[in-house]
Amino acid sequence: MKLTAKITAAVTLAAGFLLGTAAQTTEAAPVKVEAVASPSWISTPKLPTRPCTEDDTVDRNCYWDAAKRGNGKGYSYIVDAQGNVLYLNPKLNSQADRLTFNAAQKKAGKEWWGTVDGHRFCWAKVGDTSYVTCFDGFKTTS
Repeated sequence: MKLTAKITAAVTLAAGFLLGTAAQTTEAAPVKVEAVASPSWISTPKLPTRPCTEDDTVDRNCYWDAAKRGNGKGYSYIVDAQGNVLYLNPKLNSQADRLTFNAAQKKAGKEWWGTVDGHRFCWAKVGDTSYVTCFDGFKTTS
């Protein structure tokens, strides 16, 4: 098939498609939306109502408001009744990233310090001055 024949065929097909779709446009019928009750097997999570402590005491069923507590910086989170931490910033909720961070800190010879100034998952290089690094990026000395 010659090039001009191919171009003519392509233009004819395109024009037919466009004319066919233009002829089919109609006004959509309104959609009726109804509220549906949640199934009984779905439970609404109970959000914690008490703040978490700033130190490494075992805290469950609590929240940390980073803007109002500690140094006023960092990331807010909740701790459920089972002790699972859920950050309000989704990028900090990767269990794989936490495990990788913890393994790297342990391999570097750092000591587990838990919660420091409200920041979770903290490790420290202990010495005359201890250098603390937490999973959420918080760093301090002690």
